[in-house]
Order: sequence, then C-alpha cells, then structure tokens
Amino acid sequence: MDTLKKIATPKRVIALIILILITIFAFQNMNSVELMIIFFSVKLPLLFLILGVFFLGIFTGWSIKRNDVKKIVADVQSETQKEISNLQKQLKEK
Repeated sequence: MDTLKKIATPKRVIALIILILITIFAFQNMNSVELMIIFFSVKLPLLFLILGVFFLGIFTGWSIKRNDVKKIVADVQSETQKEISNLQKQLKEK
C-alpha cells in the first residue's frame, strides 16, 4: 500500500487524467487543418496539431522548472527588501 501511495501521488494522478482527456479530445478531432507559419503552410490532421502543442507545452514547463521560478521570486523579494530599507533610511534622515 505504501508503494502505491509513493507512485500514485496527486500530481501524477492529475497529470494522467489530463493526458487521457487531451488524448480523447485529440482523437475526436481528426479533420485536416491548414497550419500557416510565416512563409509556408502545411495541411495536417488537427490531431497532430493538438498533440504537438500539448507536448510543446509540457517541454516548455519542464525546461523552466518550478525551482527557477522560486529563485526569481526570492531574488525579487530580496531586491524589494533592499529598496524598502533604503527608503526607510532616507525617511529617517529627513
């Protein structure tokens, strides 16, 4: 039971549900569409476009990572604290 709890985390269950829903949605849209990119156009099934954009989003999210966002937020917070300290010093001087 503990092994199942380690494998089936809420994050993984939600990801699996989303993957199943996207796959069902994609396979229900088999008609062809014309994709126009800058200077050329390609005619392809909407299924491939939906799945391609989905996996591109997964790759983008994976490449950014949550830790990078946390680091950016921490840096902004420290800069803000420095600015607040400087402003408080300036107010005390006046």
